[in-house]
Amino acid sequence: MFKNKKTPLGFTILLLSIALCMGIWVCHAFGENTPAYSITVNKATNCVTVYQGDEPVKAFICSVGKNGSTPSGTFKTSDKYQWRALYGNVYGQYATRITGHILFHSVYYKSQNKNTLQYGEYNKLGTAASAGCIRLAVKDCKWIYDNCPSGTTVRIINSGTDPLPRPKSIMLMEKSKYPTWDPTDPDPNNPWANEAPSIEISEYEKEREASPLMDLGEVLHEGVVAYDTCGNVMHYDISCNIPKDVPGKYEVKYFCTDTLGRSAEKTSYLILK
Repeated sequence: MFKNKKTPLGFTILLLSIALCMGIWVCHAFGENTPAYSITVNKATNCVTVYQGDEPVKAFICSVGKNGSTPSGTFKTSDKYQWRALYGNVYGQYATRITGHILFHSVYYKSQNKNTLQYGEYNKLGTAASAGCIRLAVKDCKWIYDNCPSGTTVRIINSGTDPLPRPKSIMLMEKSKYPTWDPTDPDPNNPWANEAPSIEISEYEKEREASPLMDLGEVLHEGVVAYDTCGNVMHYDISCNIPKDVPGKYEVKYFCTDTLGRSAEKTSYLILK
């Protein structure tokens, strides 16, 4: 049988000191002293900027209220709602209350069903369109919902220069494959998750011919169209190395990246005679 032995007082103090030091180290290692986020909404540019301390770290395109219905000032966020009933018997996702009835939330839905997005309103992102709240794409209002706790400072300003470039929003059309889903929604059931941009090259242009006298830029663009994830025509770039005075067969690469960050690439050939 073992007898209990009392731990010497000095050894106990040493253990407590080590534990305290380890606790401080863990706090530092996991970023407890990382500056909190704050948010600025610029009503003139319909842009939201997220700051960490004094450093701008994210920018979101948004829709503020029409006719000055979004108040200016400095506020602290409070309640959060995964779905929130909105004015007009509609609903928004990932809502965060800024002040009173003013919230960050998604573009509105007819019901609490992610397949009922109003795509016409979605296409207004970047313009004043709401009844006062700050509308955002789902990925952006969800980021605020997930990362900015209650008590986060929100400054709503009337004008000014945004420190980061204002992002662009992808457009939804009635003829889009899934016009009633927000393409940025990270929900695993989002059908847009399986879509990507595309580059179409007409059959005739997949292996084209040119002479040194022809405008190669015009030749290389002929019969080529790029589409973003939602089917909108978009800009594309060309990569090739074709010396105009050396006949031969040259590879031409077309590539594009849409506003969702998704990319496409396609190859054709040019025979220089």
